[in-house]
Amino acid sequence: MAEQALVPPSWQALYAPWAPASRRSYGWSTPFILILTYAISAIPLVILMAVAAAGAPGGLEAVAEQGEAAVSGDVMLPGILMQFALWAALIIVWAKAFERRSFASMGFTANRWLARYLRGLAIGVGLVVLLGGVMAALTAIAPGAVPEEMRDMTGPDDADWAVLAGGAFIGFALFAIITFLIQGGAEEVIFRGWLMSTLTARWGAVAAIIGSSVIFGAFHLHVMVSGVAYGLMAVFGIAATGLFFALYAYAERGVWGAAAAHGTFNAAAVLMPLAMMQVSEPERTPGDLFAEVLERATGMAGVEATEVGPHLLVQPGVFLTLSLIVFLRMRARKA
Repeated sequence: MAEQALVPPSWQALYAPWAPASRRSYGWSTPFILILTYAISAIPLVILMAVAAAGAPGGLEAVAEQGEAAVSGDVMLPGILMQFALWAALIIVWAKAFERRSFASMGFTANRWLARYLRGLAIGVGLVVLLGGVMAALTAIAPGAVPEEMRDMTGPDDADWAVLAGGAFIGFALFAIITFLIQGGAEEVIFRGWLMSTLTARWGAVAAIIGSSVIFGAFHLHVMVSGVAYGLMAVFGIAATGLFFALYAYAERGVWGAAAAHGTFNAAAVLMPLAMMQVSEPERTPGDLFAEVLERATGMAGVEATEVGPHLLVQPGVFLTLSLIVFLRMRARKA
């Protein structure tokens, strides 16, 4: 009987075998677990922003009118770091306390983990370059298909490029990189580590890859504040991005590479436009500019500041193409 108790469970394991005494969460319960843990993790951020806003010019009324843009990035960055680190920690606690399974079963596989993470960093940079190149090509072919503020990334004639070498910007940028590496990594632990492996144990890998990608997109429905058409296209792009990261994690049988690529991608999506705004407005601090950039990068700028057009198809087009390439390579390798 003792030997029989050491046999791993019979259900499919995505990354590594589950512990013999482990339990599965119900598949239908996973979105509710994510919502509950997300709500708990948001409490410190909400308190931090409320305290900061209360002491800022305009107080809480300014936050009600301007949203995140009324709060400095010097406050928001630590808040984002705390929230996503706490969210990932809560999910890990659930997996360890209720499901009783190992870190390896959630994608923390030990095999060449550092090499996978470093390669993921390079892939994240490549994703940013690829998206930028496709957007530049679209701008050259059909300038009217791209919003005016996205066509020229060279900066104004009077741009102060020296400000990017200053201590204020470098320090803020380094902290932002660390924050987004943790934030992106936390999302991978949650969606591709815990969620995808949990759904695989219930319904199989195909359903898990598709289901985790759809749920990942649904967790970004906040973009609907910028209009229904814009929001639907943006969520489609985010779900396509999630599909790529899901296939990446599945192909590597671990989340290290996807976590690094996701974090690098998020950091670049914010820091590149932040740098352009900084050289255009050198008299403002990076923290002052950060909230405005974050609103645009996350699709929260509002209907007046967003534009629906073919440029919104670039992200889903690129990531669906990359997903197809990864899928075909896995098929060829298996054959």
